[in-house]
Amino acid sequence: MAEISPFRGLYFDSSKVPDLNKVITPPYDVIELEQQEEFFRRSPYNMIHLILGMHCSLDDPDAEEQYDRAGRLFKQWLEEGVLRRDPVPAIYPYEIDYKLSPSLSKKRKGFICLLKLEEFATGCVRPHEKTYETTKSERLKLMCCCNANLSQIFALYSDPADVVMHYLEQGRETDPMIDFEDETGIKHKIWRTTDKAILRKVHSLMRDKSIFIADGHHRYETALNYMRMMREKYPDRGEKASFNYVMVYLANLNHSGVSILPTHRMLTEFSDFDLNGFLQKAKEYFEIDEYPFDTSNKTAVLDDFLKELKSYEKKGGAFGFYVRGVNKFFLLRGNRELIKSYLANKKFPEAMQSLDVVILTHLILKDLLQISDDFLNNEKKMWYEHDAYKAISLVDSGQYKMTFLINPTRIDQVQAIASAGLIMPHKATYFYPKVITGTIINLIDPDEDVDF
Repeated sequence: MAEISPFRGLYFDSSKVPDLNKVITPPYDVIELEQQEEFFRRSPYNMIHLILGMHCSLDDPDAEEQYDRAGRLFKQWLEEGVLRRDPVPAIYPYEIDYKLSPSLSKKRKGFICLLKLEEFATGCVRPHEKTYETTKSERLKLMCCCNANLSQIFALYSDPADVVMHYLEQGRETDPMIDFEDETGIKHKIWRTTDKAILRKVHSLMRDKSIFIADGHHRYETALNYMRMMREKYPDRGEKASFNYVMVYLANLNHSGVSILPTHRMLTEFSDFDLNGFLQKAKEYFEIDEYPFDTSNKTAVLDDFLKELKSYEKKGGAFGFYVRGVNKFFLLRGNRELIKSYLANKKFPEAMQSLDVVILTHLILKDLLQISDDFLNNEKKMWYEHDAYKAISLVDSGQYKMTFLINPTRIDQVQAIASAGLIMPHKATYFYPKVITGTIINLIDPDEDVDF
């Protein structure tokens, strides 16, 4: 069962950092190099200085030094009072107002707290995506140097009546401690809830919940590895030791404010691609509709094409396809029985046989196109984009050879896969908005116990 706890959060002192937009960043794994450079220029206190060293990729000779440098800098910020720590433990209700489109506004409610670390085998905390050992290794080095959770893991729980948020809102302070609009137009409000009766009620309500990791699989597994190291180092510390917990942002998966964006696949050149040959092989499993266009009507045709693709969002099995230099969009509409039979023969569990991301990865990319795992895991050959219009423009610009457009994985599918103990392919989901880095930080002191 889920064990949550309030904690004494660290946050930027507004007298030293009056504008949070100068110091916040997206999660480290979605920051591109150009953004990284911009964040460095914004402020000496920007979180990029901690979470990603300047120009340090995993194979950079200066990569090792960046972790020590981050640790020293984090300590300096604490000593200078750039970061302040709350005097009493709190849970932090967090509201995010955002737009999915110019005409569709949403509000996602959640809260920041500590979550007791559990091995996945217990079934209390459930992943749904693959992780990479290299990434976990470098995140662990950073965590060991800073002894802190610098950003929250984004996780979900089920609460159809939304009782947990009701109590947290009832007990929170009147005025938010953090209230700002980021550069993308997303509005953020964070409060404190410190009333012990409310906190104990929420702690009790959460104990029967399963936790589904939405974003931050690498950070969760890194926290597990950190916990194991600290238990060896401090064998006399009990279960309530702070290193047995990790900072999370929890949102109710039953709430309409939780959104998943599609993750379209962008492919670079590969020499043996034969469009007609691919389409002929694809016809064994898909009906293929063509949307021809010329320069005068391309935008209108693209709109119609994407509208038709979106109509398959609930039933699944449809994919868009576009190749540079070919004045057509292709819509592949799958034969559900044939595809299900194909995946069953490949020993995929039934719960995964209807997932568009599995069909695209294993049937289309790996089988019909014979693309290797090395290609699929190489960011120079395979990239991901969440905006279909941008994906098309990146192909037109020559940056990519082709794109496969896909509908987003649904929340209920994520829950079903995680509940069954199954793992989706990499980049199967993109929860939006991301939980930004730089609002609340959790300092891990091995001599401290959590409050509950």
